[in-house]
Amino acid sequence: MPATRKSAGASARTRAGSRPKTSPKPAPKAPHEDFGSRLAALRTAAALTQSQLAERLGVSRRQIAYYESGTGRPPGALLALLADLFQVSTDVLLGREVTKAPASRISSALLVQLQQAERMGSDVCRRLERVLQQFIVEEKKKRAPARRGAGSRAAKGRRRTR
Repeated sequence: MPATRKSAGASARTRAGSRPKTSPKPAPKAPHEDFGSRLAALRTAAALTQSQLAERLGVSRRQIAYYESGTGRPPGALLALLADLFQVSTDVLLGREVTKAPASRISSALLVQLQQAERMGSDVCRRLERVLQQFIVEEKKKRAPARRGAGSRAAKGRRRTR
């Protein structure tokens, strides 16, 4: 059996002569995995200890340490309390990228006019809705590609009148 065993010196030589092993690069963390570090940063920025934060939230200091270590995440209700306490959105706490909604193509002048019509009463609103609906139908007709060929209504109508 001694012949099959490598001595400590032999294994050291083998390691020294071989390529150095590189540790694999850690996979990039998902934004929610950094919750603990964000929570700790917000807590320290607010000059609170874990105990003080726990007291304000009505939880134990151990729970705060658990969340900050990245081992666990708070339930939704506690997440909302944290967001309120630190005056940030839950998206900020969760590390989600916040994107703005696309801007409306309706001008502010048109919105003002619609609000004025709304203040005039429900009958005015109903009339305005009808006018808008009629306008939309007419615009769709203008923008629809003209159909040509024997199968179109216009061609059938022409055949009947002959």
